[in-house]
Amino acid sequence: MTFQFRTDFGHTVFNSKYRNTVNNCDTWPDLSETLVRSVCSKYLEPWEQKYLVKYITEMKFIPAGRYLYYAGRPVKFFNNCFAMIPKDSREGWAELGYNHFMGLMCGGGIGTYYGKIRPSGSKINKTGGEASGPLSLMYSMNEIGRNVRQGGARRSALYASLNYDHADIMQFIHAKDWTEEQIANKAKDFNSIAPLDMTNISVCYDTVDSLYHWSFEETVKSMIKTGEPGFSFNINKPDEVGRNACAEFITDRDSDLCNLGSLNLANINSQEELESVTKLASKFLVCGSLEADLPYEKCYKVRNEARKIGLGLMGVHEWLLKRNSQYTVTGELHDWLKIYKEASKESADSLTNRLGVSGCVRYRSIAPAGTISIIAG
Repeated sequence: MTFQFRTDFGHTVFNSKYRNTVNNCDTWPDLSETLVRSVCSKYLEPWEQKYLVKYITEMKFIPAGRYLYYAGRPVKFFNNCFAMIPKDSREGWAELGYNHFMGLMCGGGIGTYYGKIRPSGSKINKTGGEASGPLSLMYSMNEIGRNVRQGGARRSALYASLNYDHADIMQFIHAKDWTEEQIANKAKDFNSIAPLDMTNISVCYDTVDSLYHWSFEETVKSMIKTGEPGFSFNINKPDEVGRNACAEFITDRDSDLCNLGSLNLANINSQEELESVTKLASKFLVCGSLEADLPYEKCYKVRNEARKIGLGLMGVHEWLLKRNSQYTVTGELHDWLKIYKEASKESADSLTNRLGVSGCVRYRSIAPAGTISIIAG
């Protein structure tokens, strides 16, 4: 199949991040074939694999960057991100550190909710001491992130959140009020050290009434001044506090994980083709949920109990431009989105039923398509 990247930039990104001559991924078509074989050969029919290779090569479906990077490699760390909700105990803190090391070393980003950690100054009954609070645990994870780079190259992606009514919320909101000296050092050398400099932070609001809490205004003031914290909202779903840094998936489970790929709407030519691409893309992600290696044992348990796939969309604006439409949800787009919704669920359910594995609890997720959108032009 003749193939050419739309832009030189896309070709450069492919060459620098995903091209792998050792594992038969020298070109984009090579990578597409190797990836489908690696992920799907145990589970899908040959004709399904053939069409998946075609759709990926034509960039109508593009799996997430971790899939692309690990195509054909001996280990299969296909998952982009992990969500962690630590317990407030010595064992819980130590386990969180271990999980950060393991998750980051396989290339995943980590989002951690610290709302279950007791406030600083709380009495510790067993030892007679005082708790140091969630900020000290965040600082520890931040330093793990500073010093762990997957493959020696991929920068750690960390996210920390704390509930709006936690006793240490003021300290959290202003955790990134760096001194002038720290700011100046960062300007000269991005790798210089400052509090939580490896971590994005966010205040979690879980009810409509919580938006009227004093911390909301305080967060906005800090955001205007320093850019952080952000907000995370789980209105009327107070248990779904776990999320990754980009927040395309949320969960109530510690050690949950995302499983991502995107339909490139701009390259799909008809509703019939959309249905075909969506069904096979969903099946690909189900296969990935069975085939991917995970960083530690609890992740396997959570994945089996609450299997998620996150089939997303990209190229929507270009799709609209091709139809001379403004950037809005048109009637035709509604029709396409209905197919995307129904076909993704139907296809994933049919495969999990056929394979006799636990079904999916979620099917779609709009992730920020970074390098894969560049590759697609």
